[in-house]
Amino acid sequence: MPTVMIRLPGELEAAVPCPPSLLDPTPTRTIDVAVVGAGPTGAATAWHLARRGLRVVLLERRAAGEVWRAAGPAPWTETGLPIRLAATATRLWRQVEQATGAALLHVRDGVRQVRADQATAALTAAATAWGAQLRHCDEVVSIDGGSGGTLVHTRSATLWAAQVILTSTAAPPADPAASVLTVCGDGGYATPATAPGF
Repeated sequence: MPTVMIRLPGELEAAVPCPPSLLDPTPTRTIDVAVVGAGPTGAATAWHLARRGLRVVLLERRAAGEVWRAAGPAPWTETGLPIRLAATATRLWRQVEQATGAALLHVRDGVRQVRADQATAALTAAATAWGAQLRHCDEVVSIDGGSGGTLVHTRSATLWAAQVILTSTAAPPADPAASVLTVCGDGGYATPATAPGF
């Protein structure tokens, strides 16, 4: 009897190291928003901001497969959400499905839900489809405030950003003078991300 290997989402991608040649070697770029952390919250934030026409870079220190696998199968669910917020979240999930062709929203025991690993992959695809630049394998090493913006230093580039949004607990501490917003990641990745001035 032949052996059948079953792989979890992102397992194959996680085994492949980050090729440095895929990163844009541009030493300094000016952008509207740097989103640090490409998990579900970061990908959703990048998608919402890119849809508004902002120049967004989504930064992640790990490979794509590691991010998706780390999100795990734990679902987003409408349970406990106010009716209006659940309806908005469902509408947004349908938009991600239309933008990516992914079947994300499922009903289980009468409750709408989306697997976190699938959501992360689809939200990342939706963000990049709207023009967000994805930089996996490019760890943020420092965030420094400056006049009129914030410098985000990664292992391979420096980004001059009007706003930085931290969605990762692994991000380095930011300079108190930096324009930084921290977004909670407690399952809120289906709701519109907002930041001051956007």
